[in-house]
Amino acid sequence: MDAEPRNGTEPVRSGGRPAEQFDQLLRRAENGERVEPVLAAEVRTALMHYCGLQSCRHTKGPPRKLNRRTFRHSFLLPDGTVRVVWELEHNAGPDDGAVHRAVFTEREDLTLAEWEVDAVFGGSPGPRDLAPDAPASPYEDTLPATATGLLADTPDAFRRAYTEGDSAEHAWRLLRRATNANAPGQDVRGRLRAAIAHDISIVTRRSALIRGRHVSWSLYEHAFLLLDGTEVSLWEIDHTRTPSGDPVCEVYASQDAALDTAVRRIEAT
Repeated sequence: MDAEPRNGTEPVRSGGRPAEQFDQLLRRAENGERVEPVLAAEVRTALMHYCGLQSCRHTKGPPRKLNRRTFRHSFLLPDGTVRVVWELEHNAGPDDGAVHRAVFTEREDLTLAEWEVDAVFGGSPGPRDLAPDAPASPYEDTLPATATGLLADTPDAFRRAYTEGDSAEHAWRLLRRATNANAPGQDVRGRLRAAIAHDISIVTRRSALIRGRHVSWSLYEHAFLLLDGTEVSLWEIDHTRTPSGDPVCEVYASQDAALDTAVRRIEAT
């Protein structure tokens, strides 16, 4: 399966039938032929498709102008589940700026690929490339000693700019303002009392005209680093799908649950 011509034209990542978007995604990905057997049977029956920019990185050089973007493709399947596929796009290869695209079905594989690309930017290496005497974390000068060692064991430590201080309080305030009845309960609240650092990132935002009214929603990830070295993420949706149009906050324990709410309920016509 040939990738799309690398002529600088921005691919169309929204609109059309989900199956068409899936086929276009595979055509432009250099590993499309290998990924197709894993996804084709379920994704080609998808009822809806949504693509959002998950992360990006840019530099003017040296060695040259570099760009890296990661897109999250969400396919709503007939059984109500959401199949997530990531698309990595970059020009950090050795071929002087040509655009490369690849598709990933596992978050771990995507993270490793992002590390390899970001290494060209001069960013932090992946854990497999750290020298024996290298610092445990690129953030060790900004976190207390209790948190510094923990970051070395946290896979996302090389991608997150954790902020230390009032993290447990931030988790409590987030859960307190949640308006959904199925927000994370006391077990999660109890674990987050041990949060020593946190990071907030926007995953995607979207607006739509629903029944003659503009409705918008944004999805945020709140990642918390705990004393035992584990990480807990809460997924916040801020939306205006309310009778008054005033914004409300809903919090979920998983990204798929939050996105499912956004696609199936907030954007329901």
